[in-house]
Amino acid sequence: MLNNFQLEPLTLSPRVRKSFKFEQLTELTLPGALVLLEGGIVAVIAAKIYEVSPFTISLITAAPMFANLSSFLWNLVSSGKAKVAFANVLQICSIICLLLVAIAPINEIGVVILVSSMIVSRILVSGLITVRSVIWSLNYDRNNRAKATGRLQMIASLITVLVSSMIGPFLDANPEQFVWVYLLGSLVGLAGTLFFSRVQVLGEASQLENEIKAKTDKNLATGFMEIIKQDRYFRRYQYSMFTAGFGNMLIEAPLVFLVTRQLEASYTTSIMITMVIPFAVSLVALPIWALYLDRVHVAQFRARQSILWVVAQLLTLVGAYFGSIAWLIVGRFIMGIARGGGSLAWQLGHNDFAKPDQLSAYMGIHVTLTGVRGAIAPFLGMSLYIGIPALGWSGIGVSVFLIAAIVSACAGVGFYRLYLTLQRVGLIDINRVTEKQA
Repeated sequence: MLNNFQLEPLTLSPRVRKSFKFEQLTELTLPGALVLLEGGIVAVIAAKIYEVSPFTISLITAAPMFANLSSFLWNLVSSGKAKVAFANVLQICSIICLLLVAIAPINEIGVVILVSSMIVSRILVSGLITVRSVIWSLNYDRNNRAKATGRLQMIASLITVLVSSMIGPFLDANPEQFVWVYLLGSLVGLAGTLFFSRVQVLGEASQLENEIKAKTDKNLATGFMEIIKQDRYFRRYQYSMFTAGFGNMLIEAPLVFLVTRQLEASYTTSIMITMVIPFAVSLVALPIWALYLDRVHVAQFRARQSILWVVAQLLTLVGAYFGSIAWLIVGRFIMGIARGGGSLAWQLGHNDFAKPDQLSAYMGIHVTLTGVRGAIAPFLGMSLYIGIPALGWSGIGVSVFLIAAIVSACAGVGFYRLYLTLQRVGLIDINRVTEKQA
C-alpha cells in the first residue's frame, strides 16, 4: 500500500519543498502534545481517574466537535493576518492548556481544570485547522494537495498512535503519574511550534490583500449565510456532511461509557478502542485515499467512503449488543479505514467548491457546521444510550448504534445524488475552481 503511494511523486517547487520539510517536522512533534487533549484519551482519564458522570463524558467527547463552532470567528479574526505567525500563537496557547492539566488536582476542581483546558485547547485547534487549510491551499496545487496533506497526516497519525499506545500501559501501571506525561508533551509541543514558525506561504501577500478586500467587497459572498444561499451545490454538500458527521458523533460518548464503565476495560484496552486502532488503521489507509481524492471530486469520494462508515457502525452495534471487545475492535478497524479518507476530505473538500479568494470563508462554514453537530450529537447519543433518569426514561441502549448507521447511510445517498447532479451540469472537473500553482 505504501508502495502504491510512492508511484506518483510529490512535485513541489524548491520554496514549497523547504516549507513542507518544516511541516513534516512539525507533525513529528506537535501531535505528540495535542493528542493528550484528544477526547479519546481525556475521556478515559476522566472516567477512570476522576470518575466523572456520563454527562461529563459526553461533554469531553463533544468538545473537539463543538469547539469547531468558533471556526467562522477564527476565519474573521485571521483574515488579512500572516497565517504562520497566527498559527504559532494558537499552538503556544494550546501548550499552556497542557500545562494546566498537568497541575490539576484529582478532585472536583481538577475535573473543572481538565475539562476546561480541553475545551479551550480544542477551540484553539479549530483555529489552527482553519488557518492551515489556507496555507495548504496556497502551497499545494489541486493535483498534489491530497498527497501532500496526506503525508503530513500520516506522520501525525503515526505519532498519535505511538503516544496513545504508550499512555495506556503507563496509566495501567502508574495511574496517578499522568502529570509527567502532560509535562513531557508540553516540551515536545513547543518544539513543534518552533518548527512550524519556519514555514513559508506561497503567494501569501496576494492572499492577504484579497482577504482584506473581501471584507469590504459587497459583491463577494464571504459571510456564512451569503455563501450558503448563493452556492447551492456547496449547500447540498454541507447537508450531507452534517448528516454524516452527526451519525459518527452520535456513538462516540456511548462507546466510551460502554468500554470504560460497563465492560470495565483497562486503560490500555479502552484507549486502544477509542484512539489507537482508528488512528493506526487510518495511517495505513491514507495513501490510497490520497491518490483517490486527487483524482475525483469530493462528492464522489464521500459517496463511496460513506459505505465504510455504515459497515463500521453496524459492526460496533454487534460488539455492543454482545458486550464483545473483539467485535468492537473489528468495528473500530473498519472505522479507521473510513477515517483515513474522511480526515483528508474534511480538510480539503471545500476546495472543490470555493474560489481562491473564498477559501477561508468556505472552510469556516464547513468547520462551524461541524461544531453545530458536535454540540448536539454526543449529548443526544448518550441520552439515547442510557436514557434520562430525571424523566424516568431508560433509553434505547445499543440501538443507538443502529440509528447512527441509518443516518450515515442517508448521508451517503445525499453525496451520491450531489455527485450525479454535478456530473450532469458539467461541474465535476476537480480543476475548474483552483488553478495549478507554480
